[in-house]
Amino acid sequence: MGRATARNWTGDLQVAPASLASALEPVWSQQPLVIMGSFLDTSADATIYRETLGLGEMLCLKFAPPRQSANIWLYLPDMPLPNTPEFQPAVFSQACTLISFYRSQQRFAVLLVEDVPMRSQLGAALAGEFGSRVQVDRQPAGNKGILVCGWDFWQQHQRQLPAPGLLIVATLPLPSLEDPVVAARVSYHKQRHQDWFRLYLLPAAIGAIARGVLPLRDNQGVVALLDNRVNRRSYGPQILDALEPYDRLSYINPNWFG
Repeated sequence: MGRATARNWTGDLQVAPASLASALEPVWSQQPLVIMGSFLDTSADATIYRETLGLGEMLCLKFAPPRQSANIWLYLPDMPLPNTPEFQPAVFSQACTLISFYRSQQRFAVLLVEDVPMRSQLGAALAGEFGSRVQVDRQPAGNKGILVCGWDFWQQHQRQLPAPGLLIVATLPLPSLEDPVVAARVSYHKQRHQDWFRLYLLPAAIGAIARGVLPLRDNQGVVALLDNRVNRRSYGPQILDALEPYDRLSYINPNWFG
């Protein structure tokens, strides 16, 4: 009998059901249930969240953060779309301008770039401008660094990192169809003729961005959203609703930086 040998194989093997609803639905009816979270769904009755987990009708309460103490500054400039050649230079220009204003505060700043080659290139270019304070996918030393990373890194480490006063979002955290796990979930919805973008990709992105800005709410930080799809796509208002409360401007206000 022959034997197959795998050498130098690296990666993750993930096994999970494509849908949890049918397996969990009988469990929920066996006892009272209370679910609490910083962000569950965009709709008041958490429709998509309940459908995903097989939850029936529930009393849903949404407690909005107080505007006086949890407000952020939301900067939404007019930008090229992410799939255009002009996008990366425009991101670099915006990041340089914002960080230059922000340097006087000597506080932690974060630039979120999901595309790996772009992340490396922007990190190198920013390091040329701001020196060793810039780190790519690594925690900067001290509380005055500039972190360039992807959404996964930020979500995994934001509790251990200093709370930034400036968060620059290059692109929305829409799951990539190049990820096999994401592709499998999308395929599951397609086979059932379901709206896979509305049921999976969009809720995942909205949840990620709502949780990603939480550290900035304690000190009225600045969130620069450079992905112009929020202005040009039908789902843009849902993204912005998840960022409430905020004060929105399309230009840089120096008063943000003291």
